[in-house]
Amino acid sequence: MPDPFYSIRGLDDITVEYDVSMAEHTTWGVGGPARYLVTARSKPSLVRVLRVVRERELPLFIMGNGSNLLIADGGVPGVIIRLTDKLANVSVSGEQMEAGAGASISNAVTTALHASLTGFEFAFGIPGTVGGAIMTNAAAFRGSIAGVLTVVKTLTMDVEEERHVSFDAEYREPLVPPGEVVIKAKFSLSRDHEEAIKKRMDEVRSMRRETQPWGMRTAGSVFKNPPGDSAGRLIEECGLKGKGVGGARISEIHANFIINGGDATASDIKRLIDLARGEVGARFGVDMELEVQMLGLFGE
Repeated sequence: MPDPFYSIRGLDDITVEYDVSMAEHTTWGVGGPARYLVTARSKPSLVRVLRVVRERELPLFIMGNGSNLLIADGGVPGVIIRLTDKLANVSVSGEQMEAGAGASISNAVTTALHASLTGFEFAFGIPGTVGGAIMTNAAAFRGSIAGVLTVVKTLTMDVEEERHVSFDAEYREPLVPPGEVVIKAKFSLSRDHEEAIKKRMDEVRSMRRETQPWGMRTAGSVFKNPPGDSAGRLIEECGLKGKGVGGARISEIHANFIINGGDATASDIKRLIDLARGEVGARFGVDMELEVQMLGLFGE
């Protein structure tokens, strides 16, 4: 088919790449090619891209830094958009922090620290972006994005800007309507001494290292915790810690993490996901819901 992005290809704040291996862009390090990988560096450039997507009725996915994402070995036939540059800025004014959707969580945490603002320490070590955190209500260690979020600006697929100030903070559910694209957010934090904030960040890091496979190729928690229980506990009770398929294995440290040992495929990881879900369902009658997103066509 003719290149749908011909009219905007080559603009300074837009990059269009074709048939790009997504294994290089995901924390799991697996995944086939994306038909179109588009980088938008400003709100006007994102508007141009969304207009093309809408007019051509192309499948669309907005990607953060590739965490919490399993892309099929066969790739993705549609459009994947990444937000960078002006869409990834982080700034502070008083006790308010503003961040673009493409900003990394680590950048936001560090910015808050250096501004002597507390409330964002819980997110230290979350390997995602601000936009992704809003679309999953990211939470850890008794803190959550919803707990500090005050304003989210989005674009609809009709490229109309929306402003959200009230959030239905369901567990691991989007804080804005699905189908809208987050462009920036504001967070309300409070003053504290930088040394005290740094100490709490160190505590969060220690807890992550003790309870999660730190430094390994994972995508974070695979399943949402069932009400009143832990997905990791249920998988461990099924005797699946350390279970491997191909180059992938269930972590010996935390059973709700799947590790790419170096040569795993998306299919290997998918088979482990299906195994864990099936065993937990058969033993406990619990239908575990995925926390990671699956993208592309997976063969049975």
